[in-house]
Amino acid sequence: MVSSVFWLSAQTLGFMCLLMPSSGFLLLREGEKCGAYIEGACEKELVCVPTEPSSLFYAAGECTRVTACNCSEFQCPPWPKDQYCSIVTDPCGCCTHCARRPGQVCGGQSWRYGNCEEGSICALVVGLDSVRAPQTGVCKELPSHLKDTFSVPQCPAQYGCNVHVGNCDCYSDDSCYASFRYSTYDACNKVLMADRMYSMYDSDQDPEVEPPVRACMEYACEVQGCECVCQYRKCDSRTSPLYETACCKILRDSGCQNASCPEIPTPPCPADSFISQPHTEPGQCCPIIPPLCTCNFKTCAPKPKYCPEGGYPRLVAKGNGHPGNCCDRYECMKEED
Repeated sequence: MVSSVFWLSAQTLGFMCLLMPSSGFLLLREGEKCGAYIEGACEKELVCVPTEPSSLFYAAGECTRVTACNCSEFQCPPWPKDQYCSIVTDPCGCCTHCARRPGQVCGGQSWRYGNCEEGSICALVVGLDSVRAPQTGVCKELPSHLKDTFSVPQCPAQYGCNVHVGNCDCYSDDSCYASFRYSTYDACNKVLMADRMYSMYDSDQDPEVEPPVRACMEYACEVQGCECVCQYRKCDSRTSPLYETACCKILRDSGCQNASCPEIPTPPCPADSFISQPHTEPGQCCPIIPPLCTCNFKTCAPKPKYCPEGGYPRLVAKGNGHPGNCCDRYECMKEED
């Protein structure tokens, strides 16, 4: 009798340990089915990898342990000079790039599609969690009462330097939003010393002394055949840099078929959701990820603290992060109900 009680207690404890803290969702182990409408989320260090390759976001899959990062498999996204952006690092530490904004695609294999700006999170297209590579997601703003539901991937430690009060200040930081102007102390100090020498330079002195020259690099595209080849080049004052939009227009005007993108139908989307922006790779003219219907968690209200006309708030529908059922729904119930 005593042994059966201990066995039942152990089973109960094992089940409770699989529950995600403060969420009510079951944690799924490696090899277990996940995704689609299966309740629960994969344990930490596991990713729900689709087993139906025809459907990237809505398919069922298996909780799989994957190698998250391989920075050599893609080229980091550029920083075009025609737009201002905040700078972030992806959680793999592969790239420092322009932050993705709410509604834009993020994540992907080794975070190749980028990371979100501060204040938003790279959330699953469907579901109630943040993205872990190789999953693809959408940058979203979260209401304060949902922020603890979504895990935040920690970026690897970075080391770098910035000029502070006339000196090179070097340190390490594991934040995705740390921005270093120089990767090493020597690189920082070299520029700092050149600036000091230039500030001491007087036009009345030896005219052979020249101010320091810094290499100027800019991102630009050029038409090669029926492709836009985009890369960094030395700054050219004689010509303005050509960016993807103008380059693709040249290709379309010339009749290149790969610049004439097929029309992408906009999917229907319920009131609790929004349409994400399509994603086009640098140097390409057509989107590789279409617009997607995904939950707008800003429409999710927290549990009411009281009912104006009496009674108590009761959960009537549990949200699962799927469009049309994004949020928990509560109704005020009378005591006799």
